Amino acid sequence: MRKSFSLPFVGLLLSFAFGFSANVIASARDAGLPAAETGYDLVSAVNALRASNGLAAYNVNSILMKIAQDQANYLASTGGAYGHVGLGGTLPYQRALNAGYEVAGALPPGLFSENWDEASSVQSAIRTWEGDAAHRIALYSTNLVDIGGGVANGGGMTFYVIDTGDSTGSKAPSSSTGSNATTVAVNGTPALQGQLIPMAIVSTPNQAGEVYHIVQQGQALWQIAIAYKVKINDIKTLNNLPSDVIYPGQKLLIMHAATLTPVPPTSVPTLDLSTFTPLPTLEAATETVTNTATATPTPPAQSRSGLAAVGGIVFIALIAAGLIAWIGRQRPI
Repeated sequence: MRKSFSLPFVGLLLSFAFGFSANVIASARDAGLPAAETGYDLVSAVNALRASNGLAAYNVNSILMKIAQDQANYLASTGGAYGHVGLGGTLPYQRALNAGYEVAGALPPGLFSENWDEASSVQSAIRTWEGDAAHRIALYSTNLVDIGGGVANGGGMTFYVIDTGDSTGSKAPSSSTGSNATTVAVNGTPALQGQLIPMAIVSTPNQAGEVYHIVQQGQALWQIAIAYKVKINDIKTLNNLPSDVIYPGQKLLIMHAATLTPVPPTSVPTLDLSTFTPLPTLEAATETVTNTATATPTPPAQSRSGLAAVGGIVFIALIAAGLIAWIGRQRPI
């Protein structure tokens, strides 16, 4: 028997499905879910911040857009464990050079800067960067002219990255403020044109075996971590830092230097022979084997008396036989 669905039943089913989908879409729309942010949203927000401070907008560079997005993806895949260190242990300016962006200035790091943050939105990331002098360089610099941005989600977190730099082929953007754009007031401290992040000088351990670093103007936490060959999270844990934000003059505990514990030499016991009783000397007994000839057994010699007895017996037997034969002949037949 062949089974079939009636047309009214199919129509009812389709109506229910379309009605349910429409309700879901309407619910999502009513919830006001934000659209996914992109690297271009991040770049636009940075340029808007610069414009509000009288600075020219950065040029959007396709190479920097790519390496910023790649680093954001890497941070999302690793939970942000390595900060500015990228795939293969590369640093920001190295990733730019590898991608074909000719970084200007003396390397490392040249005229190049990178900011990253794990935040809830583009504006939240920018507010974090504004709270630190080292990160403000990438936002307000007047000698960096190109920018790229990246946004990636991973592990329930969103990572934001901007790469800003100047290359030998970059064209400096025109400033809307003329000569006054050479300096920008940042939190009351002028940021001079050409300001670079100073290299971190590695400190030596103190008497307690601890290594401290005094943060210099313009230094970032990632740069200090690289100089001391430690992880950013390790420095943050040792100093109870809630974020990557550090300040000039801040004293950071970098590590507890490893100290070698002296191992006392192993003493060799001395044998006291004054009370030693020597063991008796054992002599090995040697058994001497003497070859003794085995005597061939000699049959016992028959005595003469024995021979005579035998002869007598034989003689008597012969006489008896003869006597019996004679008696036999004397009987009548």
